[in-house]
Amino acid sequence: MNEKTTERKHLYIKIAVTLLCAGLLIALVVVQYISRTFNTYRVVRETEVVFEEGCKTAKLGDNLLIYNKDGVRCTDAKGKTIWDITYQIQEPCLVVDGSTVAVGGYGDHLIYVMDETGRIGEIDTNLPIRNLCVAEAGYVGAVLDDNDVYWIYIYDADGDEITRARTSMEQSGYPMAIELSPNGKLLGVSYLYLDAGTVQSNVAFYNLGEVGQNYTDQYMSGYIYQEIVPELHYMNESTAMAISNGRLMVYSGGEKPTESKGIILNNTVQAVYWGDENTILIYNGSADQGRYLMRVYDLTGEMVLEKGFDMEYTDIQSQNGIVTIYNSDEVLVVTLDGRERYNGSLGGSIRKIVPTSTKYKYLVLFEDTFKVIELE
Repeated sequence: MNEKTTERKHLYIKIAVTLLCAGLLIALVVVQYISRTFNTYRVVRETEVVFEEGCKTAKLGDNLLIYNKDGVRCTDAKGKTIWDITYQIQEPCLVVDGSTVAVGGYGDHLIYVMDETGRIGEIDTNLPIRNLCVAEAGYVGAVLDDNDVYWIYIYDADGDEITRARTSMEQSGYPMAIELSPNGKLLGVSYLYLDAGTVQSNVAFYNLGEVGQNYTDQYMSGYIYQEIVPELHYMNESTAMAISNGRLMVYSGGEKPTESKGIILNNTVQAVYWGDENTILIYNGSADQGRYLMRVYDLTGEMVLEKGFDMEYTDIQSQNGIVTIYNSDEVLVVTLDGRERYNGSLGGSIRKIVPTSTKYKYLVLFEDTFKVIELE
């Protein structure tokens, strides 16, 4: 072996050792990041905000919505008002799907449709609104009251009618929950009805696209339950979930939804929260579990987390595999492997926390300030 070959061999070994050490260092940093616990936080940005009496809040992408009977405004992470829309709605009902929001009023007839850039449409239903849903693609579903008859209308953002269906308690039941898939192609409805004096529910699915044109009334599938099913939600374009007090149902299919899983719940559900990729059910806990018991289910219906906690809560948010539980004084941040990442205050009375697309970074609305906060 000549001298140049030996030098080349030593160089290759040196490069390999360097790469191995770098890989181990990166792996160590990643493990430390994944397993770390935050003890404090830093305020990235702070802005004064006007929060009128009676205002409510909601999340729109990485932005914060503040609304009441007089209007709704959208604030970005810099505390800047992106848009501000006025209206007069005595009982505003606001629904969000992804980056699209619709606001209507119970008993009113006008629906305002916005996205992150501002108003994209306005709809006049001509009948009193009883329920509302929206799809990220810009479609709006509404349950309308016509005396003893109820209508389910689907509109595009401009107010043009896509389809409609007539129902009544004697016909198919009262539509107590309606939900559109994000692309607006599928409509799910939970009907409440009486059968021989027994309360039952029928969860039905309709295809509003080309496939549905081949079926009577665009009806694709339906499932009867001997209980009330008040919660129905589309997790993505091909997965929906429904919840009763005793059951969690998963429906799969981008054209014809079918029940892919049914889970019997052993306890009475106290609250339901929808995350970006999971469903959170809250139960009363026990002496060894804590005041509350949280169970988190993934898109297939598998339980991925069961955790007890003691703090009273006003809201629970879930995004990027992180669950954030909070009240006005305390915040508890938990990952889906059950590890507590943060447990403490944020230095003020909290009105709303909005997780951003960046892990452990939040938009936080306090009494009179709006802050961007990052755990550290």
